[in-house]
Amino acid sequence: MEFLVLTPRNVKNPERERIILEAVIEAAEAAGIERIIKRRGNVYSIGVYLNDGRGKILLYNDWDKDWGWRRIFNVIMSSMKLPKLNNSKSQLVLTPS
Repeated sequence: MEFLVLTPRNVKNPERERIILEAVIEAAEAAGIERIIKRRGNVYSIGVYLNDGRGKILLYNDWDKDWGWRRIFNVIMSSMKLPKLNNSKSQLVLTPS
């Protein structure tokens, strides 16, 4: 499993992108997900997806939100349907593309 973070090509607020990535990194560590892929594309707002090998599932969309990283983290974690969280300390890989 991996997180996919899609961001607009023209980032108007880089600080907002940083806050969302911080929440995604925390969620990845809590869930035992070892890979985060960040891509720029033709999207209007930042979206966080879970790729489980079968397809992408939208966990969070930042359209018209001004939430802090903790609230975004809570939404991502509650949107994931994982039976058991893996708390093992493994290396997290952030892959920009």
